[in-house]
Amino acid sequence: MDKKKYLSEDKKMAFKIALLYLAFSVFWILFSDQLLSYFVKSSVILTQIQTIKGGAFVLITSVLIFFLLQKEISQQMLTQKELRSSEEKYRKVVNNTPDLIYRTDPRGRIVFISPSVYPLSGYTVGEALGMNLAEEVYLYPEEREIFLKELAEKGRVQNFEAKLTRKDGSVWWASTNAQFYRDTKGDILGVDGIVRDVTDKKRSEQALLENEQQLWAILEANPDPMVMYDLNGHPQYLNPAFSRVFGWTFEELEGRKIPFVPQDQEKISSDKIREIFAHGTPLSFETKRYTKERKVIDIILNAAVAKDEMGSPVGMVVNITDISERKLLETQYEQAQKMEALGTLAGGIAHDFNNYLGGIFGYVDLALQYTRDEKVEGFLSKVLASSDRAKGLTHQLLTFSKGGSPIKKVAPLDLFLQETTQFALSGSSVSSNFVISPDLWMCEYDKNQIGQVMDNIVINAHHAMPSGGNVTVTAQNILLTRDETLTLAPGKYVKISISDTGIGIPPKYINRIFDPFFSTKQTGSGLGLATSYSIVKQHGGIIDVESEQGHGTSFNLYLPATGRAKKSESKAIQGRYQGVGRLLIMDDEQLIREMLGEMLGGMGFFVVPTRDGQEALNAFITARNQGDPFRAVILDLTIPGGLGGKDTIRKIRKIDQEIPVFVASGYSEDTAIATPESFGFTASIEKPFVISQLAQMLAKYLS
Repeated sequence: MDKKKYLSEDKKMAFKIALLYLAFSVFWILFSDQLLSYFVKSSVILTQIQTIKGGAFVLITSVLIFFLLQKEISQQMLTQKELRSSEEKYRKVVNNTPDLIYRTDPRGRIVFISPSVYPLSGYTVGEALGMNLAEEVYLYPEEREIFLKELAEKGRVQNFEAKLTRKDGSVWWASTNAQFYRDTKGDILGVDGIVRDVTDKKRSEQALLENEQQLWAILEANPDPMVMYDLNGHPQYLNPAFSRVFGWTFEELEGRKIPFVPQDQEKISSDKIREIFAHGTPLSFETKRYTKERKVIDIILNAAVAKDEMGSPVGMVVNITDISERKLLETQYEQAQKMEALGTLAGGIAHDFNNYLGGIFGYVDLALQYTRDEKVEGFLSKVLASSDRAKGLTHQLLTFSKGGSPIKKVAPLDLFLQETTQFALSGSSVSSNFVISPDLWMCEYDKNQIGQVMDNIVINAHHAMPSGGNVTVTAQNILLTRDETLTLAPGKYVKISISDTGIGIPPKYINRIFDPFFSTKQTGSGLGLATSYSIVKQHGGIIDVESEQGHGTSFNLYLPATGRAKKSESKAIQGRYQGVGRLLIMDDEQLIREMLGEMLGGMGFFVVPTRDGQEALNAFITARNQGDPFRAVILDLTIPGGLGGKDTIRKIRKIDQEIPVFVASGYSEDTAIATPESFGFTASIEKPFVISQLAQMLAKYLS
């Protein structure tokens, strides 16, 4: 009930009481006298009764007025008391509330404000009265205009947030609830409002927003794929790394499960999911996943339960680390360890065998030089060919020796690749095809070792095509950067690919083909590809394989390149070599000393044999003191229990810096054979060797 209506009802009640009193008074005055005159005939008595009646009327009226006035006064006092009590309560609320209560006139000037204005803004009540909100309180006056527009449209404003200024110039956030107050006619007299300080809330919101932005930035920048799942296993968020690694976008997977769990990993994955929800603790395990292209990658999956404010599970957060490259490195490391273990065994056995083989080579070669019997010459040639195969086997074993270094020379690859491939396929039903870049860079490589690699791969290709086929050899320049996935240092490489059209390699064998002694052929030794792996690694490169059953196999070799185009090679010296002078030789094997003596004697040299370094050094010093120095020296590299070639050359070089000194050894992996100049030698020759190889070395340095 509004005030106007209330006052109208009040007047009606007063009017009814007045009419009732008037009617009673008229009835009493007019009708009481007529009634008395009907019963009383004496005028004297009638006058006395009328006097008494008038006094009684006055008395009754006074009593009635007294009680009415007493009741009215009591009611007014009660109303005033209740009003004072209400005002006191209102005043206490206004004075004690931390919120700011205010009233403004239509122009926005403050006409009432609660005492809380001082702790909130620094202004006293007296200072605040009369201030203009838009001009003196709002940090941005346009926000006041937005406030008034919303108030005019809706009649009230709730939780309107704006920045206000304090007396000291600092800024605070205020949330306002307000409405117009009006007069009895409904005209707007101003605005009543309550203001609450929400600075701490806004700071918390800002901090939360910043934390969310930081968390979002971390998720977006995380190099590992991340997925947020709901309880149904549907992804709610995928970071960019997930799309980069697995290929799917969020739009492709929204509302369905990610189809990337291989069948053999379904049980362990479901078991782990049940475990994490049962115990609520994060877990980590290694597994496999498909990419969108159905490529299987090795991963480490880290998962944790996501919970709401009440602590109830709402989903799961998963971080995925792609360890495919690490697995590849581990495989290569294991392969290297196998090579090293085999090398330790192979080095000792093959070295001794090479020494004995050296004698066989040398004497068979000598016999071929002197025999004139064609039948004997045929037998000796077969012995030499068989010995050469034995040499190849020991060469493979020595390749595994620990710390081995190939004897590398800078040379072109184009003709070399064609010659080795065609030689390995000679007499077979397999054809060859070559796609070699015309500007192919040269490489620093050991022709014997890389030739052995080519032989092993091409022969394997031949065996994979028993009914005939084709081998394609491709060679191209490759510039690797740091972003490449290959386990090679950045730089220039030549990539050699040998591809066949054979039966392919079964998937179960693909990771074992480079293992020592592993072979799928009944007559295979299991050393061919293992040797190839070791050779390429010692050249600073890598070898890998790609194969699909029924569609063939491709072996890819990466060899460090010089970056220079090929150049013409010097031709070998033709004809039989003849020399003069005295040569000093040192070898612990009598068979080798005698064989060298025969070879060098046949060339015209006088040979002085010695068994160890100390004996050779004594002979060297004696010859110089007698004025008949040696023309050259040939030293064995290792002498069990005696002075070896490296120690002997150091002592010789202290005496003579110019004399040619050659090193001969069955340890082809020793760095002294690969880089003899680094140790003071003039050149090196690898056992076993034939007369022509020895003659070519001597002709080069003694002519």
